[in-house]
This record gives sequence, structure tokens and C-alpha cells, in this order.
Amino acid sequence: MHQKVTPLKKEKNLRSMLFHAHSSYGNRDMLRIRTEDRQVKGIKHETFMRDMNAFGNALLGLGLAGKKIAVIGPTSYEWLVSYFSVVCGVGAIVPIDKELQDDEIAGILRESEAECVIFADEYPDTMKNIRSSVQGVRHYINMNGRPDAFSESFYGLTGQKAQYGYEEREIGETEMCALLFTSGTTGKSKGVMLTHKSILAAAEGGLAYLEIGKVCLSVLPVHHSFECTHGIVMMIENGTTICINNSLRYFADNLKLFRPDAVFLVPLFIERLEYMIRKEERQKEGGEEAFMALLQKSRKELSRGEDNRPEYFAGVRELFGGNLSLLLCGGAPLSKRLMKLFRELGILLVTGYGITECSPLVSVNGNRAFKDGSVGRPIPCCEVKIAEKDENGEGEILVRGENVMLGYYKDEAATSKALQDGWFRTGDLGHIDSEGYLFITGRKKNLIVLSNGKNIYPEEIEDFIRQRIPSILEIVVYAPLEEGMNERVLAAEVYLGGGPERALAEKTLAQELAEVNRALPVFKRIQKIHVRDTEFEKTTKKSIKRFLV
Repeated sequence: MHQKVTPLKKEKNLRSMLFHAHSSYGNRDMLRIRTEDRQVKGIKHETFMRDMNAFGNALLGLGLAGKKIAVIGPTSYEWLVSYFSVVCGVGAIVPIDKELQDDEIAGILRESEAECVIFADEYPDTMKNIRSSVQGVRHYINMNGRPDAFSESFYGLTGQKAQYGYEEREIGETEMCALLFTSGTTGKSKGVMLTHKSILAAAEGGLAYLEIGKVCLSVLPVHHSFECTHGIVMMIENGTTICINNSLRYFADNLKLFRPDAVFLVPLFIERLEYMIRKEERQKEGGEEAFMALLQKSRKELSRGEDNRPEYFAGVRELFGGNLSLLLCGGAPLSKRLMKLFRELGILLVTGYGITECSPLVSVNGNRAFKDGSVGRPIPCCEVKIAEKDENGEGEILVRGENVMLGYYKDEAATSKALQDGWFRTGDLGHIDSEGYLFITGRKKNLIVLSNGKNIYPEEIEDFIRQRIPSILEIVVYAPLEEGMNERVLAAEVYLGGGPERALAEKTLAQELAEVNRALPVFKRIQKIHVRDTEFEKTTKKSIKRFLV
């Protein structure tokens, strides 16, 4: 299919992007939030920019010009005002993962050299606990609390009328404006330095291929670059109203309340949406069998050019508010089966590929041009090439372009290793097909080399097994070198869940694995399997920490 490319706006910086969004879409809600009594409250661009400018002036009045300012908490109006206030005229923002332990938060504050922390009302105890270990932090600002001897109040500061020239401050588009600390699956995090230019290049790259709609629901943690760049910045630039999912426990209800056209998720949430569908259909007359029969009927009609999906699956779509037409998934591999299922229901589910160091988007499937199994084509602002290809065209993915980071904060050795001759070495493995679609095979650090020289990409085998043995909820393939053995053999550690379902799954696991092995080349077959009692330990992006296995 031909890839439709929307012309890029080429915004100069995030402040000018906000100004142009206000000029173009000022009659629409910029944000919508859920009130305590389950009402929807709309917030216009004008209100947001007024508060942003007021808070920016207040931060300058505290002597924070050119300083690094941390922000921690769930997605909220106050979090977003804080983020844009800092990057649009004060200094550099340091978004911190709200799920980190106190010592980890303190570590990031020290490494980033932050002089101010803006925190949600859940964190005053954390801030007091770590205060003695972060001597460089001079100001603590509570997003929702009242001022006290320890902290200042966000709303007290935004209510001030003092002017310190915030709106006239020059913005360096190619200087660091955001410092993001990666939560790696392979070990210690690093501080990624992003700029106005890199963030906007990634946001506009997504808009070049995606038709999003007028309303989206922001679900993923906002400190992650995927959500911040694409769930927030890209939506504002597109004039799409952002509805804030205030709690994961309200996720299903908020879909109905806000009725979004688009939602950006990770695979864990896509699987939850499928569960919601299956649960709903089991409660209907005929159950899942009737649902599968209707799917089959719809497939045949579609092959003849007849589309009755809006009528057949109206009930399913109402589960998600009735308007949902686009799901974009990133962060981890996604089953082709799920892409096909949602498309058959009339909801386009596509994937992209991103990495924090690329702000984060590198490639994405579009509404009109997509290929299941791929992560789309590279966005217009960057080039992608495959280095050190093997006989199958597989190799390390390298990226060059405006979306690439400046480097790692105060880590020249890591920066020199990652950025070579203008190319960022992602550490991910993949290939590009004849139509320009990028396919991810796995992580370079996870690559298994057998004694016969064969290269094994564990993620490829994990995906193959997961699609054929649904009872396996989580899996890691590895190759232990056991004492007394000269050759590595492939092993798998799996999690089957809990309850009576696990006992049943364990009974059939060996037989199912034998069938899967017969479909694999001999050198890719699993020789040993271990069933674990608990889920794998994960990062806050819900990626398994493979280095612990």
C-alpha cells in the first residue's frame, strides 16, 4: 500500500508549537479531565498557556533560570503545565518515574543536578525522606498541596502576577530541554538529553503517517518519552483533545466517558482490551462461538468488498466509547493475531518502533499503509540502516536524523559508544524488507550464539511460542551453559498465571511444547522448560528485566 505522508509543519520550538495550536484550535478543548463526580471538565488552550506563563515567571523568580527542574507524579493538568513551563522558557525538565523507590528518585536528582522538584500530592513523605541526600535541591513545589515550611504551592505560584520576562526568554532549539533517565531491561539507566528539535521531529514524524482524530485518551505514564512526545506533544500539534486517564482502575470506564478516537498503548493494555471483548461476548447468547462465527461471516463479506463491521460489532465498539478507530502500540512486540482481530472489528491496531534516545519515534505503520509483523517505515526526519548484516539481512539497527538525542548526560564514554559517525547504534536487531518496512528481531545484548555458530534471536522464538501456546502469559528464552557441558542448549522460563488455570496449563505444556518444537528448526528448539510461580520482574514500562533471568 502507498504510504500517505502529511507535509511537516516544522515547528521551531515547543513554545511556538503551543502558540500555533492556540491560534488554530483555540475553539476546541486542549485537555479534558474527569472530575470526582464523573463529569468531564474541558480546559482551553488559553487557560493552559496563561497558567504556563504564570508558573514560568514564578520559577524564574525563584532563581531557576537555566537550571534543571524535576517533576514526578501521574499524568495531570499540573504535571503538563510544569513540563511546558520549564521547557518553554526556564531550563531543562527531568521527568522522574513515579514508581521508583525513594533511593532511586534521590539518585536521579543527584545525577541530573536538579535544583527544584515539582511533585504530586502523593510524594511529600518521599521528598522529606530523601531531602538530606539531595543537597542540590533548593526548592520543593507541591502540585496540589498548600505551602508549608517544607514546600511551596503550585497554585500559589501560578496565582502570582510578578513578571520576570518569561515569555521573552530565548529558546535554544538544539540545546537540552529534557533529561530522561532510561529504565533499562539490561541494567543501569542513563540520562538521555533531548532537545526541542528532536522532540518535535519525532512528533511531526508520527503525524506524517497517522490520522489520529479529534479526541485521544492519555493512558501511559507521562514521564515516558512515548507518551510525552506522542500522547501529548503530537496531539497538541494536531489539535487533538487530550483526555487524561486519571487512574488505571478507571481505564475501562474512562473509555466510555471520554469516547476517544485514538489511544496509544503497550501490549499489556491491548491484551486487556481483548479480555474485555471476550468477557462481554461470553455473556451474550451463543457466547464466544457465536462471536467467532460472526467474525468468520464478516471476513467473507469483506473479501467481496462488503463491510458490515459497524453493524456487527457495534456492541464491541461501545465498550471503548463507540468512536475508537485507532490503537497505536509500542514498547514491546505485539502478536499479529491481535492486529488482525482488532482490524476485523473495525479498529485499526498498528505498531511503531521507538527508543528514548530517538525522542522516541523511529518508524511507524500508518492508517493507510501498514504491514503486520513490521514496525512500519522510518519517519521522514530520519534515516535507518542495518549494520553488520548476516546472511539473512539481519543486523543492528542504526538511526541518523533530527530525532536523535544529543548524547548521554555527563557520560562521554557511553555517548561515544552509542553515537558513531553520526549514527545512533540502537542495540536492537532487525532487517528492512524490499518495501522499506522495518522488522525488529531482538536486542543485540540478548543475541545467543550457539557453539555451531548459529545466531538465535530469543524474542523471535518467544513470540513464536506465545502465539501457539496461549496459556503461556510470559516467557524468556535463554541458553545456560551448565557445568560439565560443552554446548549451550535453549531453555525457556515461563509464567502461566495462578489459580486452577495454571494446573491445567501445566498438564498440557510438555505436549504443546513438543508440537511447537516440531515446527521449529532443530537448532531453535527448546530443550528445557521451567515454570515459575510469579511474574517476571519488570521495568515500569512493563518490559521484563531479562538480565535477572
